[in-house]
Amino acid sequence: MNLRKIDHTNIEVSEIGIGVWSLVTDWWGGEINKAEEILRKALENGINFFDTADVYGEGLGEKILAKVFNTKRDKIIILTKIGYDFYNRVNNRASQRFSIEYLDFAFKKSLERLNTDYVDILMIHNPKIHIIKNKEILDFLQGLKKEGKVRLIGVALGPTLGWGEEGIEAIKMGYESLEYIYNLIELKPGIDFLDYDIGHFVRVPHASDALIEDKWPIYNDPKLHRSLKDINWIRRAVELSKPLLSFARKKGMKLSQLALKFILYNKRVSSVLPNISSINELNEFLEVEKLPELTEEEYKYLYEYSINNFSELNKESIEETKRYK
Repeated sequence: MNLRKIDHTNIEVSEIGIGVWSLVTDWWGGEINKAEEILRKALENGINFFDTADVYGEGLGEKILAKVFNTKRDKIIILTKIGYDFYNRVNNRASQRFSIEYLDFAFKKSLERLNTDYVDILMIHNPKIHIIKNKEILDFLQGLKKEGKVRLIGVALGPTLGWGEEGIEAIKMGYESLEYIYNLIELKPGIDFLDYDIGHFVRVPHASDALIEDKWPIYNDPKLHRSLKDINWIRRAVELSKPLLSFARKKGMKLSQLALKFILYNKRVSSVLPNISSINELNEFLEVEKLPELTEEEYKYLYEYSINNFSELNKESIEETKRYK
């Protein structure tokens, strides 16, 4: 597994990471009882970067990392996030809460569940722009870093695509890393963030499964996370992706693997986080490391294909963000 050094740090992360969310919730159709096995196999195969949040499984994501890697803390890099108060639900929902008092409480609880005295990367979880601009919150996080409890601070943008203004503002404020959606179909705003020398952690690299040919045809399933995406958007994305199958096969890979190669071509990407919910999916994405790299010409072809074929879908995804603002 190739490691990448996060800009301006000595932290090295595997270029393919594991998002714990898909292992501890049933929103991805996975088998939760396989989570520990998948995590162990990931580390055995060189994956050292694990992305979680306190709200994932209401602490389960952090607890399972502590359980599996109890004696291997120095071998792994942990990113966790705080900002959703699931301890005091309103109408059975976790609401966002960014008071310093709450963030301090939430971070201490995360350390307890992770059974560690530090976190490699700590992010505030899906903040709106007024939270990002709040200097008191930034000072609090920087204080944790000075105390040695955090190595790097950042902002996780979401829940949808978009949040371009928020991402740029976070960089200007001094946050050192971002987590965001970026893929072959949804280039913007991620492609703009990649102009900056910070840590870049990319999620949803397969555009709600549209770039995973093994899952075609894709049907609406209210139990799965992709149900939050318009099924007609996904079906259009699949149809427009089909011409890329022959390109992928000429490279000796699946479209799902090509999608990861496209993201990893940009050396500023620190790690990409495919949704993994089974051993088979883990194996498929581990194979990416053995496959040929894209040439500059091939990358340009894919980039231009995206601009010419997916731009309207990209705009529609960004529009979805407005309902969360």
